[in-house]
Amino acid sequence: MKLSALVRHLGLMGTYNPREVEITGITNDSRKVRPGYLYVAIKGYKTDGHNFIEKSLECGAQAIVSEEKISHNTKIPQIVVHNSRKALSSLSCCFYNNPSQKINVVGVTGTNGKTTTTFLTKSIIEKAGYEAGLIGTINYQIGKKIIPAQETTPESVELQRLIAEMVTAKMKFAVMEVSSHSTIQHRIENINFKTAVFTNITSEHMDYHGTISNYMNAKVELFKNLTKDSFAILNADDEHSEYFADRTNAKILWYGIKNNADIKAEICRESTSNIEIKLRYLGREIDMKIPFVGIHNVYNALASIASAISLGFQLDVIKSGIETAPTVPGRLENVPCDRGFKVVVDYAHTPHALETVLHALKNLAKGRILLVFGCGGDRDKEKRSQMGKIADEESDIFWLTNDNPRSEDPLNIIDDIKVGIKLGRSFHIQADRHKAIAEALSEAKDDDLVLIAGKGHEKHQIIKDTIIPFDDREVVKKILSKW
Repeated sequence: MKLSALVRHLGLMGTYNPREVEITGITNDSRKVRPGYLYVAIKGYKTDGHNFIEKSLECGAQAIVSEEKISHNTKIPQIVVHNSRKALSSLSCCFYNNPSQKINVVGVTGTNGKTTTTFLTKSIIEKAGYEAGLIGTINYQIGKKIIPAQETTPESVELQRLIAEMVTAKMKFAVMEVSSHSTIQHRIENINFKTAVFTNITSEHMDYHGTISNYMNAKVELFKNLTKDSFAILNADDEHSEYFADRTNAKILWYGIKNNADIKAEICRESTSNIEIKLRYLGREIDMKIPFVGIHNVYNALASIASAISLGFQLDVIKSGIETAPTVPGRLENVPCDRGFKVVVDYAHTPHALETVLHALKNLAKGRILLVFGCGGDRDKEKRSQMGKIADEESDIFWLTNDNPRSEDPLNIIDDIKVGIKLGRSFHIQADRHKAIAEALSEAKDDDLVLIAGKGHEKHQIIKDTIIPFDDREVVKKILSKW
């Protein structure tokens, strides 16, 4: 594509060494630059892409977009813009020929429940006979092609490329998680959403957003850009939903259990493997079995049901898609165990998520709940003591251990967690996560339930600058196999 066609809609501050060149790719990562590429220099959270302009030129960059004029002695065309992140989003959309206009995109945002809601929505779409692409925390899926996820919502150029690939594969639907970081960083700015879903808001990412108000405003960006032909799916039982409703032009579908809603569920029976509900919509009642446990998963199911209704699917197809939905990796995932007790792995890494999961399991466990968890390093420190308090109040025995300590001292993180634990409460400290899991398993007795929380589907652990293989599920299997 010609450079002039790409930059036509940018708010230019200046153009230097202007000449027409053919652009064969776009990236904001200097390591990915190939001959013919347009390199977009972005000022990131930790690093500044302007420092890698020289490297991008060495790799064959054909043109540069930046927020500052470069001093390098080069004849390469350079376009200076006010905001290179916004520019990257616009450039990527243009380069990939605005793919989201050719596919029905469902975006799901909120603190908790995004992953399960997207998996359930995808299951419904596929039960209706269509293929659906998926972009989220666990992976990116395009048919049989599975790409490990680096971020919940990828950078705009990667996002546009993935959606373009789905369009090329003749897919009619794309379901994606939308993180608060992605809205602030303009990653979704040029995505046309048919449906946007709000799950819930609790305090999270305060290290990045600063206040709950900033966090909520980041989430609401998804809804502010919806057209009148789009749908906003809102949780009638979450007090923040009115804020979203007041800031969207889209048609609204409400879902819930307690308050008045368009799509409403009554919980009839809960077992150790599923929840039976009575679904009500437009005067019709339908019995449905959700193949997960916990009231939070009823909300996730309702959000996906409302999404499917907005896309035009019928209730019988929706029921089938929910009831046959696959296990979501690392979300209350049972690890096979024939020792008389249960082992569950979950991604719960926020206070609300941990409390929700423990409540769900408490209603089902016949014996004690044994909990293994930690908190991530270089992340919001305020939640650590809150999670300690929840572990204290909601579990019978617990181990404080490593999560992904990153650059922090693991014992300092554990000290922060301990602040929330009552004086005199007995608990275990074992910074080695493998040993902590082994200790919990050896302590478990008949009818007990061991919850290993925080990492869920993750297959690695980040300690300082080292990434080591570590999958809670595989660790449990190996420990049990040696007994």
